Amino acid sequence: MSSDLFDGIYDPLGAEESTEDQSGRQLEAPYTVNEVLLQLKTLVTEAFPYTVRVVGETSSLSIPASGHCYFTLKDEKAQLSAVAWKSTMQKLPFKLQNGMQIVCSGRLDVYPGQGRCQLVVTSIKPVGTGAYELALKQLEAKLRREGLFDQKRKRPLPPRLSRVGVATSLTGAAIRDFLNILAERCKRLDVVVAQTKVQGEGAAQDIVNAIELLNAQRETLHLDALALIRGGGSVEDLAVFNDEGVVRAVAKSQLPVVTGIGHEIDTSLCDLASDVHAFTPSQAAILLSPVKDSDCLTVLGDWKQRLARYVEQKVKVERDRLSVMRQNRIFTNPYEVLYEKRAQNLNEFETKLTTLIEKQVAVVEKRCAVVKEQLKGRDPKAILSRGYSFTRRLADHKILRSSEDVKPGQVIETTLSKGVIRSVIIE
Repeated sequence: MSSDLFDGIYDPLGAEESTEDQSGRQLEAPYTVNEVLLQLKTLVTEAFPYTVRVVGETSSLSIPASGHCYFTLKDEKAQLSAVAWKSTMQKLPFKLQNGMQIVCSGRLDVYPGQGRCQLVVTSIKPVGTGAYELALKQLEAKLRREGLFDQKRKRPLPPRLSRVGVATSLTGAAIRDFLNILAERCKRLDVVVAQTKVQGEGAAQDIVNAIELLNAQRETLHLDALALIRGGGSVEDLAVFNDEGVVRAVAKSQLPVVTGIGHEIDTSLCDLASDVHAFTPSQAAILLSPVKDSDCLTVLGDWKQRLARYVEQKVKVERDRLSVMRQNRIFTNPYEVLYEKRAQNLNEFETKLTTLIEKQVAVVEKRCAVVKEQLKGRDPKAILSRGYSFTRRLADHKILRSSEDVKPGQVIETTLSKGVIRSVIIE
């Protein structure tokens, strides 16, 4: 085989490298890989010295502990490596996910160590949807999954309100409209206002602090409910009511929360998390005062008339009863009635006493009969009738039981069943 086929080809196994091409021109020394990539880096940075915008779909998303984000931008025909540093990701209002269509702004660079071209991203915007709108949808989906918007956790307002806490700005029109409506409808409802910002830097934390303060003082201030109100404004003005911290404070409130934010067309995440959603601050005042003072006066007037009719009827009935009672003998002839009553009581007492005495006499007679029968067997006369006798000294009537009980000359008396014999003791 002819060696001409291999002319100009570097043979690493050959004894030496050819330095000429087929035409006899001198060849340049070969580039190292690093040199080639450095040249490519220079070409890329010179060709794109400005910020470029690249649109594509995210894939291979990776966010390590460092906070930097590494991903790939791709379309139907190609893909490009991209990196967004931690500082860029911290400013991103939404969560970057695989499969999202985005527009990345940044600069192109080549990294020799990895041998690839990479887009260093400085900003990211979703395609078709604004960054704020996308972030809002992501937050709403997250809180909905946690159950913060469930109807079953919403509480009704107490049927009777006496004092309500309001978190709002004292300088806005919302608080004026709110108080004017309450003044017209329900002057008996007290209002305690917790001053707070409702837009701008620091407003979110300010609102959270106001809600927590009203809840902490709910027993001391005797609060029945909490109202979070703000007048109308742009999307940016109302953005604080879509802040995650504010929404969670509304959902965590121990007081029932009524929100009246913006106009009727405005619906914030706070509205979804609240117990009662009013479309405006004025409607919030109406919902907190369902019964107007004028209605109360009407009801009280009706009750007053009903009470007056009831009292009149009651007085008439009692007067009729009194008229009937006046005809009773106890009032027309009280002494006679009292005498008859006492006489009747005495007769009843006499009857009861007679019956009691008769019962006691019968009991005693029965006991005497029993004793009489017992004494029959012990009657001395019965013993004497059987031939026995007893003797006693006549002087002291002492019954003799021994001959030693008498002395000569003493008179004794012997009692027999029939008769008595007197004797003189001879010896």
